[in-house]
Amino acid sequence: MSEEPKLVLLALTVNSEGSERLRLDPADSELRTKPVVFKEGAEYTLGLEFRVDGIVSGARYVHLVKRAGTKVDKVESLVGSYGASAEGKPYKKELPAEEVPAGLIARSGAYDVHSRISDDDGTVHADFKWSFRIAADWQ
Repeated sequence: MSEEPKLVLLALTVNSEGSERLRLDPADSELRTKPVVFKEGAEYTLGLEFRVDGIVSGARYVHLVKRAGTKVDKVESLVGSYGASAEGKPYKKELPAEEVPAGLIARSGAYDVHSRISDDDGTVHADFKWSFRIAADWQ
């Protein structure tokens, strides 16, 4: 029996100095076909905006980055435990900073990302794919 997720991911944000804050909708079917552009060598953070309907224990964000079918990076981060907000306001969680690879080889081609949020019970609350490419500057 499938139960509705108690954590609903509203947006994945990309924050970096020198660039506009990007807000990605995990329900957008074009996330894979319209890659996000990262500036090579830039430091960035991913943010999660989500709503909790009930109690979620030990939520964890994981994303696997592949390029041409080969795993190149894996990010795992504890999101935490949350209860429903009395006002229904979304929670926001900033993940640890990452650095974009630099160089000609890093800039050639697109990267595919599979992102997932699950909890201690093994319930998958969000599962989506998106893509990015690396450029010499933010575009």
